Amino acid sequence: MPRTERPLDSADSELGRFAADLRALRDKAGKPSYRALASQAHYSAVTLSDAAGGKKLPTLAVTLAYVTACGGKAEEWEQRWRDIAAPPAPTGDAPYVGLKAFQKEDADRFHGREKLTAKLVQLQTERGFVGVFGASGSGKSSLLRAGLLPRLNNALIFTPGVSPHDECAVRLAQLTGHSAAVLHNELADPRALGLLCKQQDLVLVVDQFEEIFTLCGPEQRDWFIKALTQAPRVVIGVRADFYGHVGRHPELVEALEGAQLLVGPMTTDELRRAITEPAQHVGATVESALVTRLVADVAGQAAALPLVQHALVETWHRRRGMTLSLTGYEEAGGVEHAVARTAEAVYEQLTEDQRQTARRIFLRLIALGEGTEDTKRRATRADLDAEVLEHLANARLVTLTEEHAELTHEALIRSWPRLRDWIAEDREALRVHHQLTEAAATWGGDRDLLYKGARLAQAAELSPDSLTEPERAFLTASQADGRRRALRARAVMAVLSVLVLLLAGTAVFAMRQSEQVTKQRDAAVAGVAAGESRRLALLPTDSGEAIRLALAAYRVAPTDANRDALLGNDAAARRERFQPMVAGTQFHKTVGGRFFAVGPSSTYTTKLWDLRAKETAPHMTIAGSPIAISDDDRRLLAYTETGIELLDISDPGKPRKLAGLPYQTNAAADSSLNTFAGLVHSRTAAAGMMPVVWTYDGAGGMRETAVPGDEPVVGVGLSPDGKTLVVSRSNPGSVELWRLDGGELRRVGRTFSQDMAYSAHFSPDGRFVLLTDQSTGTVRAWDISDPANPALWAELPVQPRADLAITFAPDSRRVLIGTERAAQIWDLEQRGEPALLASFENFPRNTTAFDYWPSKSGFVAVTEEAVWPLRTDAEQVAKELCLGGAALSDAEWAKYFPDVERVPVC
Repeated sequence: MPRTERPLDSADSELGRFAADLRALRDKAGKPSYRALASQAHYSAVTLSDAAGGKKLPTLAVTLAYVTACGGKAEEWEQRWRDIAAPPAPTGDAPYVGLKAFQKEDADRFHGREKLTAKLVQLQTERGFVGVFGASGSGKSSLLRAGLLPRLNNALIFTPGVSPHDECAVRLAQLTGHSAAVLHNELADPRALGLLCKQQDLVLVVDQFEEIFTLCGPEQRDWFIKALTQAPRVVIGVRADFYGHVGRHPELVEALEGAQLLVGPMTTDELRRAITEPAQHVGATVESALVTRLVADVAGQAAALPLVQHALVETWHRRRGMTLSLTGYEEAGGVEHAVARTAEAVYEQLTEDQRQTARRIFLRLIALGEGTEDTKRRATRADLDAEVLEHLANARLVTLTEEHAELTHEALIRSWPRLRDWIAEDREALRVHHQLTEAAATWGGDRDLLYKGARLAQAAELSPDSLTEPERAFLTASQADGRRRALRARAVMAVLSVLVLLLAGTAVFAMRQSEQVTKQRDAAVAGVAAGESRRLALLPTDSGEAIRLALAAYRVAPTDANRDALLGNDAAARRERFQPMVAGTQFHKTVGGRFFAVGPSSTYTTKLWDLRAKETAPHMTIAGSPIAISDDDRRLLAYTETGIELLDISDPGKPRKLAGLPYQTNAAADSSLNTFAGLVHSRTAAAGMMPVVWTYDGAGGMRETAVPGDEPVVGVGLSPDGKTLVVSRSNPGSVELWRLDGGELRRVGRTFSQDMAYSAHFSPDGRFVLLTDQSTGTVRAWDISDPANPALWAELPVQPRADLAITFAPDSRRVLIGTERAAQIWDLEQRGEPALLASFENFPRNTTAFDYWPSKSGFVAVTEEAVWPLRTDAEQVAKELCLGGAALSDAEWAKYFPDVERVPVC
C-alpha cells in the first residue's frame, strides 16, 4: 500500500501548486507507488517522491519522466516548468536588506522579531529610559529602526559620533527648523536637551551608543550621559561587549535598572519567518531545503543576521524564476562566504593604485578594540579618495552620508579574510594612526597637545602617503616643537652637570632617577619591539627574526604582555599549515572524541576529517551537521533534515542511524553519547523553552524525562558521566543542579549563581562547571564536587563576547577560553586566584576550533589553514630557542632597541 505523503509546506506558492498538481496527476493515474513509477520513469523512487515534495523545483528531465509515467501531457508540463524556472522580469530590488540595517521604511519586510518588538514597545511606554543590548549583528539597529520607530508618533534617531553635542544640535535643527548654531549654544547646559524634548513631545533613540566609548572624548561623553539621563523618553542601543563600560557610569546604571532588553539569537521559527516572509511579500518562494539549510547554518548564532540577509540577497540574484533555491545559495557561497566573495569581487575590479587606496580607506573605517572586538568607525569623506569610495559604496560595502563614510556592517570585519589580514599586519601602525587622527582633530594650535617622546617617534614612522593634511600639519608642528625641547633639554643638562659637580647628594638622586627613567624607557621600547614581532611573525618572508625579537623584548622587560608576545610568536613559528581538502573548507571542532574537521558540500551532507591523524581524505561523510562524537569515536550526534540523529560510526564508511531526537536548542550530551539534554518548546506559552533529558535504551528508542519547573530556561549542560544536569533559568538568573539516577531526576543542593548562564561547560572530572553569560562574557567557575553545596571557585575576567569557546585540559585544572581571534589559558589551582598563564591575540585567520592534543602536550588553535600549538612556558620556549641560536645581530639590536643597553638573551 503506498505510504501517505507529507502535507505541502507552502501549497499556496507557485512551487507548492506545481508539486500539488504533480500529486494530483499521480492520483488521476490510480496513485501507483513511487517504486512502480520508478520502473517506468527510470529514476529512483526517492527522486520522484522529492519531485512532488514541494521543497525544491525538480529538474526538467525528472519532471517529464514523472509526468510521462503518470500519463500526463509532457508538452504542457514542459512549458509550465519553464515558466517557473525562467529568469523573471525585473522586479526591483531584493526583498532583503543585505548587510544594511533595516530602516523605518523597511518595516513591512522586517519579520521574525515581532515578540521582541512588542516587549520593547511596552518597555518604552512604561519606562523613561530603556537600554537595548545585543551582540554585533544580532539586529539591535534593525529592531530600533524597523521595529520601534514605526510605532512611535514622534521620534528622533541618530548615532553619537565623535561629538554628540554637535550631532544633537544638527539633528534637532533638522527636525524643528531652528538654527543649529543657536541650539548648540543652548545645549551647552545638558538639561536643555530634556526641555527641548518635552516641548516637542519627542522620543530620543540613540543607536550605536557604544560610540561614546570608542569615538568620543571624556568631556563629550560626560555631557551626553548627563543630557540623556535627564531627558523624558530615551531608548539606547548598545553592543553587549560594552555592557561593562556602561556600568562604570552611575547615572546610566540607575536609569537602566529594570529597563533593559537583551537581543539574543532568533529562534528557529523566527528565523524561518525572517527568511520566507519577505520573499512571499513580492510573490517569491523559498525552497524548504534552503530554509532548513539556513536555519542549520546559523541556529543559535547571535551575530549571524546580517550575513543571512546578505546571503539571501546573493541567492536572490541567482534565483530560478521566482524561487530561491538551495543551489543558488550554495553558488553564492552560503552564509560564511557570501560577504567575502562580494568584497573580494569588488576589490579585484580595482586597479593596483585603487587597491592600495581601498586598503587605506577600509583601515580608516576600523576602530581597534581595546579588550573588545574591532568595530567600525566613521571617517570624514573629505579625507578619503572620492572615486574609490563611490565604487565601494555602490557595492554596499561602505555607507555614505553627506559628510561621513562608514562600513555598512561590522560583519565585513569578521567575514572578509583580506580585511582581517590587513588589520593584523598593520595593527600597531593602525592604532598609532588612529590616535594621530584624533590628536590632530582636537589640536587647535595648542602646543601642550603636541606629540612628544615615544608617541612622536611612533607617529613619525607612519607613511606620509597615508596622512591627511591636518595630520601632516600636526606631526610637523610636533617635530618642530620636539627640536625646541631637545635644545632646552641640552641646556638644562649642562646646568645639571655643573650642579652635579657641586652637590654629590644631588648626583646620587639624579642617578637613581635616571636609572628609573631608563628602566621605564627600556620597558616602553621593549613593548614596541614585542608589538613589531607580532607583525613580523605574520609575514611570509619572516625567517625567525620575529621570535628572536620577541625573546629579546622579554629579556629586556619580562612583562606579561612581552611574555604573551613570545608565546604568540612561538605558536606562529611552530604552526603546521595544511591545505583545505576542498576549496573553501572550514574546519570546526566537533565536541568529544577525536578532533574532526568539517567541510562544506554541494548537498545536505558533511565531510569529516581527522586532523590529528593528518588524513588527506575524508574520514567519513554524514547526511547532516555534526554536534558531538563519543569519547570512544563510535557514536556521533548530528542535526539532519528531520531532526537530531544518533549515529553508529564504528564503520566510518557506513554510518548507521541508532535513534532519533526531536529538534532542540542548546543540545548537550555526555561523553559516551548515551544521555542527552536540550531545550524544546513548552506546551504552555508562559514557560517558553522546557529542558528535557533523553536516555538511549540501546535498541533504537529514547526515554524522555522532562525537568520540572515553570520559570523560563535559557540553557542546560550535562556532565561527562551523564549524571549531573545543570539548568539555568532567567527569571531571575539562577542555576539548578539535578541528578539522573535510573532514569529519574531529583533536585540536589540549592539554587546558586545569579548569572544568566546561556551555556555550561564541565571539566573532564566533573568537579568544575563554567557558567558563561553570552551577553556580557561573564565566566565563573563553580566547584560542584559537593553538589549539595556548590562553591564559587573563580571569576575569570574575560572581556564581553558574543560567543566563547571553552576547552579543558585532561587534568581539569587548566582551561582555555577562546574567541574568533584570541585565546586565554587559565590555571584554576588556587581558589579565588585564577592565574592567567598566557594570552594569544590577533590570529591572522578566524579560529574555527580549540582542542587539547596529547601529541602536542597542550592546547591547540585551528584556523582556516593551520594548527597553532599554544604553549604557556616562556622559559621552556626560550631554552629551545637558545639551542638554535637566538641572539639578534648588532644591526637588529640597534634597529629595535635604540639606546637600550644590550642584555644576554640566553
